[in-house]
Amino acid sequence: MMRETHENNLDFGSIQIHKKALADIAVSAIDDLDGVMLAPSNFKSTMLSLFGCKNYTGIHVTIDKDNQVSIEAKVLIRYGVNIPEIGRRIQEAVRTAVERIADINLKDIHVNIQGIERGNQ
Repeated sequence: MMRETHENNLDFGSIQIHKKALADIAVSAIDDLDGVMLAPSNFKSTMLSLFGCKNYTGIHVTIDKDNQVSIEAKVLIRYGVNIPEIGRRIQEAVRTAVERIADINLKDIHVNIQGIERGNQ
């Protein structure tokens, strides 16, 4: 049964977005940034990936009791990159991607710099 919510919008039911889908969006946004990469995976995620399951150890999505979504990104950055600037760029890229693709306003985006990589990425 269709319910009319606004003048030209129809409501057919609910849409649920899994936390892993939000993690996929965040990973894609971070991958597009130069000088940044997700923290390396652990043994568990490596084994899961062999069976076709995506598990990003560098991204953690949480939903609080008020249904507000927060994302933590654990990343490595290239030597010489300004840490505060790249942190803000990561936050902006993740926020923009999640808002555009999933229409979700994020409560917090925490960037955890796990290390500095020398050489070219």
